[in-house]
Amino acid sequence: MTSEKQPRFIKVDKSNLLDLKVACDDALKEYLESNAGYKQSHKHTDIKLVLGYLGCAFAAAGSYYGYIHPFESPDAKFWTGVSVVLYYLCNVLMMVYAYFVEKETIFTGSKSTPSGTQTITVSSAVRNYNPYYDLDIRMDISGSSTASSSSISTVSKTKKSTHQQFSTAFRYWFDEDGVLAHDLLETDLSKFLANTEATHIE
Repeated sequence: MTSEKQPRFIKVDKSNLLDLKVACDDALKEYLESNAGYKQSHKHTDIKLVLGYLGCAFAAAGSYYGYIHPFESPDAKFWTGVSVVLYYLCNVLMMVYAYFVEKETIFTGSKSTPSGTQTITVSSAVRNYNPYYDLDIRMDISGSSTASSSSISTVSKTKKSTHQQFSTAFRYWFDEDGVLAHDLLETDLSKFLANTEATHIE
């Protein structure tokens, strides 16, 4: 006999909007993987990690070169300078990627459906002095269809997309002590996903 996995107990400071957002982000990601059947893609995190590791590797290489060669030598100064520039370049690229590509994305995942592969991208945000959790949900379904004409069958790729936005006050999901009510949050998330799936367009 197996027991169902219980949601994590989450308690935050209700006066801190960032804490509220992070708590909802974590609960949303758990729900999408455990209940909605999506497999999360860590593409954004992996790219930032690669850039971070590259920056550290360049810095380490520069330090090592400076260690085994006299620092006052022209070669040591040159390669140390190169490693510093490359280190900062990797950090700048990481910040540019986070700001212009990843943006406010908190979850990207996919799952198989009778219609094809369904991909979801979820972004979340909070605004200053506005105790609301803003969600942006985008879904894409890609598949293939077969058409027959004069004994000739052709296979064409199809794609449907939809984009919906939702906003909910944090007070609906947290009690007076700042404890997250998972059942209320998951009920609303289920409705958001159902509404988004119901508005697929070509």
